[in-house]
Amino acid sequence: MERQYRKVPDCEKQALRPELENIWKKCFFDTDEGTKFVFENIYPDSRCYCCFTDDICCASLYIIYGEIEDKKGVLQRVHYLFGAATLPEYRKGGIMSSLIEYALMDSFKEGHKASVLLPANEGLYSYYGKLGYVPLYGTDIRDYELLKTHKSEKIPLIYDEKEKTDNIIKLRKTAKQPVQVMQFPDKTVKNALGYNSIYNGFSLSGEDFYMTVQSSSKEAVVTEFISEKPVEEVLNSVFSEFDDIKKITVRVPCCSENKFGMINVLDKSVEFSHTIYIGLTKD
Repeated sequence: MERQYRKVPDCEKQALRPELENIWKKCFFDTDEGTKFVFENIYPDSRCYCCFTDDICCASLYIIYGEIEDKKGVLQRVHYLFGAATLPEYRKGGIMSSLIEYALMDSFKEGHKASVLLPANEGLYSYYGKLGYVPLYGTDIRDYELLKTHKSEKIPLIYDEKEKTDNIIKLRKTAKQPVQVMQFPDKTVKNALGYNSIYNGFSLSGEDFYMTVQSSSKEAVVTEFISEKPVEEVLNSVFSEFDDIKKITVRVPCCSENKFGMINVLDKSVEFSHTIYIGLTKD
């Protein structure tokens, strides 16, 4: 079988979309609504790499541009790699490893200094480690029991959707945090919020904090949390009126002993910290 690895040029994106949607749905079991959102909003602004076997698109991955400061305080161009998937009948042949290596080499030639990703499960940390990625330690996952009897000062929320989104974009850039927050284009942030909302997720924001939330019966997972106020103070204020939610798991930006995400430094002349908060992930 003949294999070909290549970057999809913008002029071919629309024609290839049905094949890529097929890979996405078969590998990630995404809904029709979720898949449509990805390929109408995220796909056009992402760079796509594919493997073709006998002219059949059998594997794909995507990267989104971002920025991270190096250890000298210089903002460097990096990317977030996501959606790496191979059709079931083409797995176990090294296709994805070769596709990732191809994408990283091409990105390096275009000036990307590092690649960041979030493995979907614990086992994939070892897989990506063999491709040059090392763990990040900038996210601590904490569980909180809501203190329903605790009277926290009520923090005003922003309810206008445009004003809330603009505030979230601003806080990602300006809020002082214990570790560095990976920066993304404004449109990428908006798309992440939109994709989160498809799966019963929502965002909450006040003047100096915001969070994105995935909730289920009696529990909530805060997948991104940026605040200049103490975590407990914000949670008890915001969730005090959510009678059904008793426990909250929060991904807090701080130095942690637990790995969350990985980085592959493509330009070895540049040094990056390994305490970086990615955010914007839905897993």
